[in-house]
Amino acid sequence: MIDQEETYVRGMLARAVDDLPGGEVSMERALADGERTVRRRRRLVGVGVAATAMALVGSAALLAGVGPSIGPSPADDPSPSATAPAGPPTVAPEAFDPTLRLFRLGSLPAGAIQQESRTDVKVLAVDANVPEAISPGGPIQPGPIMGVGQSVTVRMGARGVDLFASLRQRSELEGPPPPVDLPGVQVAAVDGHPAFLYTDGTETSLSWQYAPDGWMSITMNKVDHPEEFGRQIAAGLVWETQRVSVPFARVGLPAGATLKGSRVEMYDGKWLTAEVLYRTGGPGPRQDLSVGVTNGVFPGDGSDFEESRVMVAGRVGSAMDDGNGVGVFRVAQVPDCSTCVTEVSTESPAGASAVGGRDGGLELAASMRMVEGSDNPASWRPLQ
Repeated sequence: MIDQEETYVRGMLARAVDDLPGGEVSMERALADGERTVRRRRRLVGVGVAATAMALVGSAALLAGVGPSIGPSPADDPSPSATAPAGPPTVAPEAFDPTLRLFRLGSLPAGAIQQESRTDVKVLAVDANVPEAISPGGPIQPGPIMGVGQSVTVRMGARGVDLFASLRQRSELEGPPPPVDLPGVQVAAVDGHPAFLYTDGTETSLSWQYAPDGWMSITMNKVDHPEEFGRQIAAGLVWETQRVSVPFARVGLPAGATLKGSRVEMYDGKWLTAEVLYRTGGPGPRQDLSVGVTNGVFPGDGSDFEESRVMVAGRVGSAMDDGNGVGVFRVAQVPDCSTCVTEVSTESPAGASAVGGRDGGLELAASMRMVEGSDNPASWRPLQ
């Protein structure tokens, strides 16, 4: 998929999630799942993908087998701020602090060399994925839209958050829902709390309330014994409060931008993406703006941007937007990181207005710099 197609797919997916009723669908997960599906199928082109993007919201996958942890988790850097509580909160918070992670996977599916940790004011999540080739016989490697075969996703919602919204909306989009209502049939307790198992095709979710009106879920796919597998994942969760850190220096954010969340992705023991999400006054629960950096996602020095190639302050960049607030602005050849590309994404008219449109988005991306020792997560700066 070329760069322009990826941009428009992201934009349409963002709008699709924002338009869904309920307001608690995770845009980050929907984008990741939808992009992976798009990349594998190679059939979405240009701006005429909104209906198909809606059908992609909520797709996920999981692996049948649990093994020892392979490579570092995004939360494994030796931070002095890490503390180890006895378990999940006994009272579901109204909102999470997006600068903190509360848990991580203690054991990973075999071959899950791609791992991701996401924070948000409403949902915390961790993923462990087994990468796959984009096409049969092709290479298995990270890219702008990476192929993923099997994975496990653990999510934790703040008070009152509907973790099942994406499953419910997908059922409505694809046809009549299964005969069992969400969250599913009751099964044996998890961590002393009533638990439920829900299956839709090959996908299964094991869910429970960690506190009154606060839910956790483990999503699985293509597993012979999903309940047993999910219980192994649940038992292996490590409860550890740890501050999020990122490999780039502070940036000049628009006035009024408020922190909404973060995303840190590792691949085969090295960091691949670090992104911070902000609200700038737009409607709905999703972010309006994100700033971040990728490492080794694009070939060479990251400057191969095809038709969207532009020059920014003497460096190669890329600018794609749909004229309605959704855009992706990248700048390559980052000082002190030869394989890095900075990225600013606007995901609403409010976000586009806050950064000053296309020119402002490119300028903000070009202004970003790495921290010293950015190749080592232990040297990253804490997110505040």
